[in-house]
Amino acid sequence: MTQRERRRQPTNGTGSEHTEGREAGAQQAGPGEEEAVLSRFREGSLEAFEWLVRRYREPAVRFAYHLTGDYHTAEDLAQDCFAYLLVYPEKYDRRASFTTYLFTILRNKSIDSMRKRKRQQSLSGAQEDQRAERTGSIHTAGSDDPERVAIIREEDLEWRRRLRQMKPDYGQAVYLVDVEQMSYEQAAAVMGRNTVSFKVLLHRARKKLRQIYDKEEGDCEVKRTGAAISG
Repeated sequence: MTQRERRRQPTNGTGSEHTEGREAGAQQAGPGEEEAVLSRFREGSLEAFEWLVRRYREPAVRFAYHLTGDYHTAEDLAQDCFAYLLVYPEKYDRRASFTTYLFTILRNKSIDSMRKRKRQQSLSGAQEDQRAERTGSIHTAGSDDPERVAIIREEDLEWRRRLRQMKPDYGQAVYLVDVEQMSYEQAAAVMGRNTVSFKVLLHRARKKLRQIYDKEEGDCEVKRTGAAISG
């Protein structure tokens, strides 16, 4: 079967999409099945590409949101990233895992987007923080999108506030390992570091995060003690 014929094949016998079932299959796929999909993807299979989109779209949006702090920007970046993969499937050489490859592209695109946005924005960082505090998070009111709600719950305002107190590389290191459950080697590749350097970075990041939590606990204790004395 030629590549063009393979692309024209219906996804099931009835011709209907059965999106939910296919998405569940993509999420539950084992390593062997994914390897076969990646081989077909490199050969230009549109069906394999769509399988990868269903499998990795949500993690891609979530990571982009972590980097940018804006849900709509995160969606656009994820879409742009998958469009790049569709046009250049042969550039994935399989020396790294697909997750590592995808997140590396996404990180680079997010950095470029943030640089461009900084040049265009007229609002100061303080004004943006005030707006985020007024809305509570990324436009949560009236949201009926389950994916969006899940991302909001995971990346809540308090978590983002703590990460803003850390260096950007610290926040990314913690996110990749502790949220996305990447290995040290995968996370290091995404951030363009060797494994030893990344482990040092992650250790420092976790230490900084612990200091932030400890300070918050200390401040709360002082407030509770003061309230008890005054009462």
